Amino acid sequence: MESPDEYNFSLFKPRNLHGRKNRNVILAMLLIWAVAVFGFQILLRVIEKPTPEKVLADFNSVWPEAITKDLTSVNYKTLLNSLILVKGKNTGNPDDQKILSESMSIITFGVIPDSLKSAALGKISKIKMLKSQIAQTKSQEFLDIKSSILELERDLSKITAPFTGLTPGSLEEKIITASLTDKCPATLSDISLSRLPEIMKLYLTHNQSFLTDTIFLGFPFHYFYTAIFLLILFIGLCIIYNVLIEWRLKKEGVVE
Repeated sequence: MESPDEYNFSLFKPRNLHGRKNRNVILAMLLIWAVAVFGFQILLRVIEKPTPEKVLADFNSVWPEAITKDLTSVNYKTLLNSLILVKGKNTGNPDDQKILSESMSIITFGVIPDSLKSAALGKISKIKMLKSQIAQTKSQEFLDIKSSILELERDLSKITAPFTGLTPGSLEEKIITASLTDKCPATLSDISLSRLPEIMKLYLTHNQSFLTDTIFLGFPFHYFYTAIFLLILFIGLCIIYNVLIEWRLKKEGVVE
């Protein structure tokens, strides 16, 4: 006969009825948690489909002409905006970032007049030089260099904005100004930029399904589920476990 005060617990080898009941509750909780966490992720992977952003279609519609014709004769603003959007994601590896920067530079220098190109290149060169120095500076010197960089970027924006169609001071304008480089290929058809369509497809294609597209309480449903619901579920399981164990201890007359 089992003694009511023998409630030492082992998950793998329960010593008595109380231990077996406790083990069953724990395993049930773990199973629920595993299904809720991993089952949802598996479901996402099963039903998701690669879905391109509209910007990718815009890029693909202009790219073939951009590498064969003069940039001023194509819809270069659409092409430039698509590149800025990907560049602004700031998640690409350094090689991808370099290709994006060079592509934006080619487009920008390809549409501004030659009379302004040398001035723009001069400011880009100065910005690059100051950025290389800023890491070794401190206090007031750092602030002075930072101020000089911002001033040069504003001047550069005044040169390029009328031709890129970007609003001065806008986020897009700041991204392109910070991305321009004075060392880039002459045309978009250069072999070093051949990976650009692949890069655009990579960053502008996302796996989507009704679980990611549905908005629930202001969140995409998969965000709500993983960030909020699973937390609530975990707390709920802990409460249920404690209530069940407390009830069983009282039922069996076990005193802790």
